[in-house]
Amino acid sequence: MIDLTTGVYIPSVDAKDIYLSAHYYNYENHDYDLKLKDGNYNLRKFVNTLDYSLDLIELLDIYYKKYRKNDFLFTVKKHKYTTNVINLTFKYSVKEWNQMNKNTFVKFGYNYRDLIFDDCIAKNNTGEIVGIQINSKVKNKLEIPSPFVVKKVEIKDKKDKSIVKEVQLQYQKKGEPKTLKTNAQLRNELYKNGFTCNGSKYCRMKRSTGSARVGKCLFINESLFKPLLNFSSGAIRLNPGDEIDLAAYEGYIALPSSSIIDTLPIKPENILLIDDYDSVFNEDVIETHDENNWLKTTEKNCTITNTIWDGQSLMDISLFGDYSEYGMVLLRNLMFKSCCFNCNIQQWFKDNNITDISQLNGKTRATKIEDVKLITTPNSIKYLKFSTWDEWLDNLYPNFGVVKHDKKTHFFEGRLVQTHYQLLNTLQMSKDEVNEFLSEALDFAQLLRNNPEVVRYYIKYPDIDELDPLSQPMNSKNDVVYNLMSINDNFTKTKYYKDFLIDLLRSYYKNLKNGHVYVNGNYSTLLGNPIEMLQQSIGKFDGKSQIGIGNIHSIRFDYNKTLLASRSPHVTIGNIWLPYNTENKLIDCYFNLTPEIICLNSIGENVLQRLSGADFDSDTVLLTDNEILIRAAKRNYHLFKTPTSFVSARKVKRYYTPEQQADLDIKTSVNKIGEIINLSQELNSLLWDRMYHGETYDDIKELYYDICQLDVMSGIEIDKAKKEFDVNNVKELDKLRQKYAPILEHIEKDEEGRDVKKKKVPHFFSHISKQKGFYNPEKKYYCKYHTTMDYLQTIVNGFRIKNPYKKDWSPFTALLDNEKYYSYNVNQNQIDKIYTMLKKYVNDRKLIYSSDSDSKEDKNERSNKLKVDLISDIESETIGYSTMYRLLSSVEDKENAQIKNLLLEILFLCGNKSFNETIIQSSNEIKQLEIDGNDIKIFDIGFKITKKRVNSCKNE
Repeated sequence: MIDLTTGVYIPSVDAKDIYLSAHYYNYENHDYDLKLKDGNYNLRKFVNTLDYSLDLIELLDIYYKKYRKNDFLFTVKKHKYTTNVINLTFKYSVKEWNQMNKNTFVKFGYNYRDLIFDDCIAKNNTGEIVGIQINSKVKNKLEIPSPFVVKKVEIKDKKDKSIVKEVQLQYQKKGEPKTLKTNAQLRNELYKNGFTCNGSKYCRMKRSTGSARVGKCLFINESLFKPLLNFSSGAIRLNPGDEIDLAAYEGYIALPSSSIIDTLPIKPENILLIDDYDSVFNEDVIETHDENNWLKTTEKNCTITNTIWDGQSLMDISLFGDYSEYGMVLLRNLMFKSCCFNCNIQQWFKDNNITDISQLNGKTRATKIEDVKLITTPNSIKYLKFSTWDEWLDNLYPNFGVVKHDKKTHFFEGRLVQTHYQLLNTLQMSKDEVNEFLSEALDFAQLLRNNPEVVRYYIKYPDIDELDPLSQPMNSKNDVVYNLMSINDNFTKTKYYKDFLIDLLRSYYKNLKNGHVYVNGNYSTLLGNPIEMLQQSIGKFDGKSQIGIGNIHSIRFDYNKTLLASRSPHVTIGNIWLPYNTENKLIDCYFNLTPEIICLNSIGENVLQRLSGADFDSDTVLLTDNEILIRAAKRNYHLFKTPTSFVSARKVKRYYTPEQQADLDIKTSVNKIGEIINLSQELNSLLWDRMYHGETYDDIKELYYDICQLDVMSGIEIDKAKKEFDVNNVKELDKLRQKYAPILEHIEKDEEGRDVKKKKVPHFFSHISKQKGFYNPEKKYYCKYHTTMDYLQTIVNGFRIKNPYKKDWSPFTALLDNEKYYSYNVNQNQIDKIYTMLKKYVNDRKLIYSSDSDSKEDKNERSNKLKVDLISDIESETIGYSTMYRLLSSVEDKENAQIKNLLLEILFLCGNKSFNETIIQSSNEIKQLEIDGNDIKIFDIGFKITKKRVNSCKNE
C-alpha cells in the first residue's frame, strides 16, 4: 500500500511556456518537455503538491485499473512525484520577445535551450538576432531590434558611489515587447485544446476555490479525466453546451480535492436529512445592496434572514472513531462539505422516546433507529442543487475525508491566543489603555531576557519526562535551542544562546508591532443552535431559541461573563461581537464539547453578518475575556451598527463549455481581498483620529458607511469562486480611493522647494510594509494617527529591556565532551564537504526566494524539498567522533555565521551517533515551568518552577 499522506509533488508550468514550446520553429515535436538533456525529469519544476485527498486516493485506483501498473508516481530522495497531473499558472502573456530569466529575452519561435550567446547576442542560422542579454557589458555593439536599445552605462564603485570605475555599453529594454497572446487568450486556448507534454495529452481537470482566486488550474492526463470527473460528480453527467450554474458546479466538484488528514467510514443508512430553518427578523443595520451594478450603503431597518444551521451537521460520537476526543471534524464527500459536531444523538433519541424511524422528521434510508448517527441539512449537501437525495446516497463514497478537527492554539498549552492588527485597530483605545494592554506582553519580554526556564517553556512545550532531546524533529532554530537547553543548563551561558536570545526578542517585538499580543482565549469553532437542530430531527422545534438572544455557551470561559469575539476577515468596528457566556446543561448533556467549540444563537439575532457573513462549516472566532479589550469594545458597541450585505449573487446563464470555464476563472482570478483590508485600515485610522479630535458619529457616519461597504466587498471577494456578482470590486475600490484621495493627500517640499504629493497612510503600516516588501516612503507618508495600532507601535518602540548582557559568555565547545577527541582522526575533507553542502543549500534557498515568478507557496515547497535533500545527503555521511567534535568546534567561527544554526539543525535531524555522543557532556537537572503554581506568573497564569533531569543516551 502506497503512503499518500504526505501528498505527491506535481509540475507547475506557466501557460506561456506551454504555448511557446508548441510554436518553436523547425521542431517536429511540439510537446512541452519536463525532462533534462540526460533524460531525467527536471525536478525543479515539481514545486506544487497534490495533497492527500479523496481525489488522490481515487486517482491511484483509476490509474491502476486502466494500466494495471503501479507507476502512477516515482520516488527520488524520499519525495513522491507524478506527471499525471500538472498545475498550470497564467501569470504571463506571450510576447514577440519573451523573458527567460532576469536579463535574457528570446524571440517568439525560438527555444532558449538551443541558443548560444556571444557578446550578449544569439543568432539563428540566417544571422537574425533571436536572443538578447540586457544589463551586461557589450564589446561590439550591433543594431538590435525594438524595444531594445544600446546605452552607455556608468559602473560605479560599490563602496563609494561617487567614483565611476568604467563606462560600459549595454543592451537595455526600452518599453514592452508587442503582446501576441494575452493571459486570457492563453487560458481560453488551453482550456479548449489542452496540450501535450512528453508524449501525453493533458486536458483541464478542475480548480479549487483557493486556486481559482490566484488563477491556478490543474490539468490531468487525458486518459484519467473522465473517470475522475465521474467520481467527483456522481451521477451528474453534463454534455458540452449544457446550461449549468457553472460557478457552483466548479466549486463543488473540487471538494474531494481538499487536503485531508484521514478518512472515516459512514454508511448511507447512517444519515438523516432534515430541513434547514431560516430565522427572519428586522433590525437597524448598515445595509449594502447593488443598484445599477454599483454598491450603495445606507443606515436602515432591514429584514434579515439567517439560515441557522448553514454548513453544520451533528454526528454521533460512535462515528468519530479515533477523533472522539474532538468536538468537531470537517468532512468531505461527493459534493458534500460539512462541519460535523460531536453529539450524543442516540442518547437524545432514547431520552425523547424515539424508537422508530417513523418518528423522525426527515429523510433516511435507515430501517432501525440505532442506525441514525449523522444529522445534516440540504445546505451541506451541494449535490442537491443539481440532483436528488437518493441519487446522492447511491453515489456516496464509502469513506468521508477528514479535513481537520478543532485544536488548541500553539500558545501556552492552548490557554492564550494572539490578537491581530485588524481587531485592535477597530477598537477606540487611548494611549494609556494601550499601555495597560501591553503591560503583560512587555513584562514577558523581560522574563524571556532573564529566565532560561521561561525561554524553554515558550519555545517548546512537551513535558521534560517525555522528551528525547536527540530524536525530536527539528522544524526551526527554536527546536535546536530547545534541545540543547534540555541537555544542560550550561548551554544558556554560551554566546550561541545569547545570540539566539537577541534574535528571539527581536522577533517577539516584531510580532507585537504587528498587533500579535497574547491574551487569554482561543480560536473557537461556531456551532449554531445545536439543541434546536436535535429538536428539528424529531419534529419538536418551534422556532424559539434555546440559548437566547445575545448568549453563547463556551466551556472555555467562566459563565455569566461578557466575552469579545472577532472573525477573520475583520474589517470594521461593526464586526466586533460581545456575547454573554452562559451555562447550558442541556447542551452539555447531548454534546461532547471541547473548549474550542462555541455554541451560539442566530435566531432573531444578526450575529452572522456581524461576523462578516459567517456560517457553520467550520468558521472560527477569536474569543477572549480580556477586560481591557472588552471595555474598549463596549464604548461604541451600540453606536456602530452591523454591516449587512444585501448584494445578491447573479443567476448567470452559463454553459458547460471550455470558453465559459475560462471566462469564469479569468474573472475569479482577480483577487482584491488584500487591497480591501488595507483600505479599510486606512479609513479606520482616519475615523478614530477624527473622533479623537472631537467629531461625533454624525460627522463620521458616511466614512463608517464606506468602511462597512468594504466589509461587504471582502465577502464578495471570498465568495466569487463559487458565486457570480454584477458588482465589480476593482471599480468599487477605485471609486473609494478617488473619494478619499484628497483627504489622504500629504504635500511636502523636496530639496529644491517643489511640492511633492504623497499618500497618507497609518504609521503602523510602515512596519508591516517593510516585512512584505511594500515600504515606499517616496510615495507614501506614514502618518501617526490617534489610533490603537499607532499607539501600540510607539510604545513597543520605546520599550527597553532592563539589565545589560554580560560579557563573559562561554564558548560553544564548553558543551562538548572532548574525552575521545584525537586530532589525527579528524577527516578535514569530510568537514569541508559538509560545509560546501550547507553553503550550497543557503545559496540555492536564496535563489528560490529571490525569484519573482513563483508564489510564496511554491517557494516554500521548493525550500522544504531542498532541506529534505540536504538531510538525506548528510545522513549518507559516516562521521567519526573526532571529525564531529572538530565540526562542532567551528560553529562560532566568523566564516560559519550564516550556517551555524543550519548545521546544528541538520545534525539533530540526521540523528548521527557521533553527534549524540559529542554534544552531551553531562546531563544535569534543569529548571522547568509547570502550570498551576505560585512561583512565577506569566499572562496571569501561575507556574511553579521545578528541577528535572533529562535522561540522555550517554547516561542510559
